[in-house]
Amino acid sequence: MTNTIRMLVVGWMCCAGLWSLEAATPIEAVKALAASRDARAVPALGEALRDSNKNVRFYAAYALGEIKDAKSANALLDALHDPDWNVRDQAAWALRELHNPKLAAPLAAMLKEKDADVAHIMWLLREIGGEEAFAVFVASLKSENAIVRRAAAEALVKIGGERVEQPLTELMAREKDPAVRAVAEKAVAKMTQSDTLAAHWSFDDKSTTVAKDVSGRATDGEIKGCTVAEGKVGAALRFGKGKFIELGRTQKPSVANTPFTIMAWVKTDAPTGVVVARGGAFCGFSLYLKDGLPKFGIRRSKDGPANIVTGREKLGNGWTHLAGVVRDDCIELHVNGKLAATAKTGGVMPSNGGQGMEIGFDAGNSAIELCDAFEGVIDEVKQFNAALTEKEIAKQCR
Repeated sequence: MTNTIRMLVVGWMCCAGLWSLEAATPIEAVKALAASRDARAVPALGEALRDSNKNVRFYAAYALGEIKDAKSANALLDALHDPDWNVRDQAAWALRELHNPKLAAPLAAMLKEKDADVAHIMWLLREIGGEEAFAVFVASLKSENAIVRRAAAEALVKIGGERVEQPLTELMAREKDPAVRAVAEKAVAKMTQSDTLAAHWSFDDKSTTVAKDVSGRATDGEIKGCTVAEGKVGAALRFGKGKFIELGRTQKPSVANTPFTIMAWVKTDAPTGVVVARGGAFCGFSLYLKDGLPKFGIRRSKDGPANIVTGREKLGNGWTHLAGVVRDDCIELHVNGKLAATAKTGGVMPSNGGQGMEIGFDAGNSAIELCDAFEGVIDEVKQFNAALTEKEIAKQCR
C-alpha cells in the first residue's frame, strides 16, 4: 500500500477508534475496515483498490463487499479491469452485494470492450437479475464477439422459461460459430422437447449424408440426393424426384398400438407429394399433399378402409406447418397449429407396418393414395408418441 493510501486508511481507522497507526499493517488495516462495515471507509477503500499490491486490492474489494454501500459501485466496476483474476472475482462478488439492477447498463458497456472479463460480467448480470440484465443477455446474442454470444446464450439457458426460447431459436438460425451454435441447438432442443417426443430430424447440421435424430431417441436416416436449404428454423433439406430420406424398417419411433403425432414444416414447389410416410398397403400412414391440399391418412389392415382427412385450403408458396394426429378413435390434420379436419377410425395402428419409413417420398406401395416425391423444402420433422392437443401443436409451430 502506498504511504498516501495507508495514511488515508489508517487515519480514518484512528479517528474511528478502530486501530492504531503503529499496529496496522496494510492487510490488517483493510481487513479491519471490512470488519467495521462503516460506510465512512468507502473513499479510502476505493483508493486501496488502485494499490500496487494485489493482496491489498483483493482485501479492499472484500471490505467493500462487506460494507455494501452504493457509493462503492464505480470503484468496484473499475476493479473489473484489474490484471489479477482474484481481485476481479472479489470485485464482482462485492458488486453483487449491492443488489443494484442499474449496474446492468455499465456492465453491458463493458462487454463491448476488447479485453472484457466476460465470465465475471455475465455471472454478475445473472446474480443481479431483473429485466435490465435479461435485456443485456438478449442484446449480447448479436455481439460481434463469439465469446460474448456464447456466454449470453449460456446465461439465458440458466434463466430458462418460455421467454428465452425465441431469442435462442433466432440465434441458432443465424449463428456461424460452431461452439455458439452448439449451445443454442442443445438449449432449443431441450426446451422444445417434451417427454413424449419420439424423434426429431432438424437438419440443422447441414449434412447431406445422414439425417440425425437430434432427440437421441430414435433412428438416423440416410439422405439420398437432398441438398441443404434455408429452413424455417436453421437449416433444412430440399427434396425432389430421387431425393429423399430413408429411415428403413426401424422399430423406433414406434407407431404400433399407440396414439402418435407426426409433424413437419414444408415449403412446396409442387401440388402433390409425400412429406412423411411409413408402412404400406397392409398397414401404414402418410402425411402428404394432393392437388395442393394437405392430407393425412392411416390404413389399419389389408382389408380395412383407408381413413383420410383433408385440409380445406391449398398450400401457398411460403412455409406451412402440417401435423397428423392418431387418437384412439379418430385421426386429425392440423395446419399451422389449427385443427383443419378430423375423421373417426376403428382405433390406432396395430403394427409398425411391413415397409420402411421415408421423409419426402414413399419408397414402397402407399398405405393411402400416392407415393409421389415431395418437391420443395422440408424442415423440423418430429414424431411424438402421444396424440398432442391443438394447443400443444400450436406451441410446436410457433
